[in-house]
Amino acid sequence: MKILVIEDQADIRDTLKDLLECNGHEVLAAEDGVEGLALAVERPDFIFCDVAMPRLDGYGVLAAIRRIPEAREVPFVFLTAKAEREAQRAGMTLGADDYITKPFTERDILNAIAARTERHRSVRERLNEIAAERHHEVNAQWAHELLTPLNAVVGCVRLLEQEFDSFTREELREVLATIRAGAERQDHLAHQLIRYFELEHLKESGGPADSCVCSAPKAVTEGAERAAAEARRTGDLRYSLEPGRVRLIGDFLSYAVYEVVRNAFHFSTAGTAVEVSGQATDARYRIAIVDCGPGLSPEQRAQIGAFVQFERARNEQQGLGLGLSIARATAALAGGELRLEDSPSGAGLQVVFDLPAA
Repeated sequence: MKILVIEDQADIRDTLKDLLECNGHEVLAAEDGVEGLALAVERPDFIFCDVAMPRLDGYGVLAAIRRIPEAREVPFVFLTAKAEREAQRAGMTLGADDYITKPFTERDILNAIAARTERHRSVRERLNEIAAERHHEVNAQWAHELLTPLNAVVGCVRLLEQEFDSFTREELREVLATIRAGAERQDHLAHQLIRYFELEHLKESGGPADSCVCSAPKAVTEGAERAAAEARRTGDLRYSLEPGRVRLIGDFLSYAVYEVVRNAFHFSTAGTAVEVSGQATDARYRIAIVDCGPGLSPEQRAQIGAFVQFERARNEQQGLGLGLSIARATAALAGGELRLEDSPSGAGLQVVFDLPAA
């Protein structure tokens, strides 16, 4: 393998370089983060990186690496001092695959390489299989997104196993909070994928979802309130829902609204309203969700699709970009359509479910 070592202490850097070369690996060595990023264009298969370095620290290196398409999936392991617990937790949250505490042994290094490369390989192979079955091109960005929450969970659990007896209660709470956040994020990604492929299957097979009838206000309320509770912004949610029914399983409509409202909260500022309305007109039921966020340009609206995200780096997006695709597929299943429009106020985005009334 071609392995990039980023370490500002010459003795540690040289030791690690010799160790890896003796085990048959090609080594690229950098003495700080800036030099390490310059060497990352040579497409290493694995990266070991120190946390505390001049010019650009390990966090900065990791964030920059994850924005490089060719390097986004490369296993990334932090080298940390024993006392740098906060660094370890932060690294796992940002998407580091593992950490090794200094001083390390040859076995520590080789085990880390074996464990991380095996897990990345098996996940990539499975993603390729799913992509081939569903006729979607594998994109390294969303493949990495599936790994990142799990990295945080596994890394923090390993930290607990190794150093549990020396944790303070406050440190323990912080680690558990990181584990919980990673698990909840992984749970959401899993449910998104399940619902997305379920909708794809129903589209191909003509399933029974459109033969059911649900109360539109009830389903919309359930989905919107769930999203507001998760975002801790229940006070920002505004309702105006007329009675009406649509031909769709209630859970399908509820989940589609949840995904759209969840996006609305994510891309708008706390304290600004997210308005949800439902209007029955001319044998149709129109659901509109309006936020005060940055909105989408006409070009971006035309490109909406599964596993597509916009302004990822600037908006600090996480996820698979499936929310609007799920909403659109749900509207189509009911015989309706999903439209992305300018907000009536001119600021933000208006997402409209235009559905036949039952």
